[in-house]
Amino acid sequence: MNRRLVAALLIGLGMVCVSTKDAQADLDVAVRKGGAKSHLSAAESANLPAAPAVSGAGSSSSGPQARFEYRFASACERAAGTMGDSNCTWALLACPGTDGPGPLTDIFRRTVVGSTPTTGWSQVGSTCYPPSTARPAVTMAMIVEAFHLTRWATAGVATQPEGNVTLVGLKTFYRVGWSVEGFEPGEVDAVDPARMLGHRVEIRPRVQSLTYVFGDGQSSGPTTSMGGTYPKGDVVHAYGAAGRYATRVDVTWTADFRVDGGGWAPIPDQVVVSGPVTEVTVKTAKAVLVN
Repeated sequence: MNRRLVAALLIGLGMVCVSTKDAQADLDVAVRKGGAKSHLSAAESANLPAAPAVSGAGSSSSGPQARFEYRFASACERAAGTMGDSNCTWALLACPGTDGPGPLTDIFRRTVVGSTPTTGWSQVGSTCYPPSTARPAVTMAMIVEAFHLTRWATAGVATQPEGNVTLVGLKTFYRVGWSVEGFEPGEVDAVDPARMLGHRVEIRPRVQSLTYVFGDGQSSGPTTSMGGTYPKGDVVHAYGAAGRYATRVDVTWTADFRVDGGGWAPIPDQVVVSGPVTEVTVKTAKAVLVN
């Protein structure tokens, strides 16, 4: 008699998984070894075994056939011993974009005959490809998109001597000043929960580096220094010729994030934002004899 695989009933999800020999073999081997298969591929996650393998070519039964039921739950619930759908930082970070959208989701399975469970729930794998019918969850891609939409404070530059006027060959000190509008380093941007499936996602901008552009073909950085004034300022430049120079500072931003008041974690991305141009006038000094 040909083996017939019964479609798996997914409690609360209504998802039907179609069996393939490769997926069943991979999963069964993992279970026989006493552990769960980690990070199933998209194909494996979509083709979980629907029923236990039938031993014996001529075996048959007139009663109900054993089948598998599956539940999918956030990997964050593993430590708590439950199978909920809450988000957490490490489950999001566990799924970089090349390994699936995430968050990392545990796969639990039990055996059912008719309508009666014959085994308890046990974890048989985890995946970065949660089923489309599972409860929607915040993904790292959503957080990275919100990060790129952050209203950054702009980094303007000012110089000393004051007034953005200096002399040829004179050490000119640069410093950064943040705009009133936008988020400075350390301030927290609360993302609209409607964009995050009702979750409270916060993004805390952080300066990774600054590059000072002096307008004469030279620059300083990348550096983490905000510059300063004489005598402690450490971003200094001397111009070799008189003229008007368009100066600016380019900021490489990164950020930390947290979900629903959890722990902060770094966002694995960065963005470069050029500050507004400040014109520095460089003059030539002439010696004058005074009686």
